[in-house]
Amino acid sequence: MEKEMTTNQITKFQLFFLLIQSQIGVALLSLPHAVQESAKGDGWISTILAGVAVQVMLVVYWQLLKRFPTLMYTEITKKVVGSFLGKLLNVFIYMNFMLVGGLATILFIKVINLWLLPLTPGWMISLLILTACIYLAISDLKIIARFFVLATSLILILWFTSVLSWFTPKEFQYVLPIGSSGIKNILMGSNNSLLAMLGFEALLFFFPFIIENKKGVLKTVSIANLFITLFYTYFIFITLISFSTDQLTQMREPILNLLRGISYKMIDRVDLIFLSVWMVPMATSIITYLFAASKSLNLEKKNHYRKAVVLNGGILFLITLIPNEDTIITLFNQYVSYLSYVVVFLIPSLLLVLSILMKKHEMSESR
Repeated sequence: MEKEMTTNQITKFQLFFLLIQSQIGVALLSLPHAVQESAKGDGWISTILAGVAVQVMLVVYWQLLKRFPTLMYTEITKKVVGSFLGKLLNVFIYMNFMLVGGLATILFIKVINLWLLPLTPGWMISLLILTACIYLAISDLKIIARFFVLATSLILILWFTSVLSWFTPKEFQYVLPIGSSGIKNILMGSNNSLLAMLGFEALLFFFPFIIENKKGVLKTVSIANLFITLFYTYFIFITLISFSTDQLTQMREPILNLLRGISYKMIDRVDLIFLSVWMVPMATSIITYLFAASKSLNLEKKNHYRKAVVLNGGILFLITLIPNEDTIITLFNQYVSYLSYVVVFLIPSLLLVLSILMKKHEMSESR
């Protein structure tokens, strides 16, 4: 592990972009639809609250990782609770990354099928997507980080594309009065936003590879979380003031519907331009889950890791063969959400508490 870290290190600057690309994905396209079902016009508040929840967990991660600065998530579990229970927890961690990655790929395929390639078989789109993701995931983390830095520049294009939507009619009354949905509904909406922001847990695997002084890591990941929170809130807000509640209920991907109505003499179907660019951020989140799932197996040799990436990519392909009916995807999403809460929120919090109570840290080899 030490040899790999000396040849596979990243900077805090690269960590910033790794987290951004890990969190941004296909969920954003349908998030306004999901949030408004409970929070209505206060959906943008739900997203801000979700960002606060993510920040709390980042602080928990930071406190835990400070105690084990050279260990990854699945190594910390065995260090704190012992080999047997640690391996048992690692099974759930591995399953979570694989299932979330599978769900992200399924939703990716569904969007491409619906908006770009309606006549192309889903399995063919899945094969093309996963082949590209596997090709990059088998690379060193520093190579992945460099690609993510370049890919983040596309966000500027996405933002510029969204600015064009401000020339269409807007109704701010759709979000007024602020807070009218009630605290309960706003919190229910924040649950959907929180699930859309998943990907920040990759920090538990990126942290040991940071080459620089790790004192500024919390600041770096906090800025990344602030960027993601504002990015999501911005897109949800412009969608909420563009469509009524009844309209959003009938739209699967409201953001694409918003851009679909924009047309210029030299540019038509802005929504397809947006989606074509958005394919890269959707793919980067899958790459992150492939990386984390393969690293969670704690393989010693580099070639073993690459074989694991290919194998896990094959498993993701099999997962995407699940029938893509809405009822099946909804049920799949529900169970994956439960597992994600355990792996992303519950287990790290318990590990931190136990490590403090039992005075466990990386140098406590005898405990």
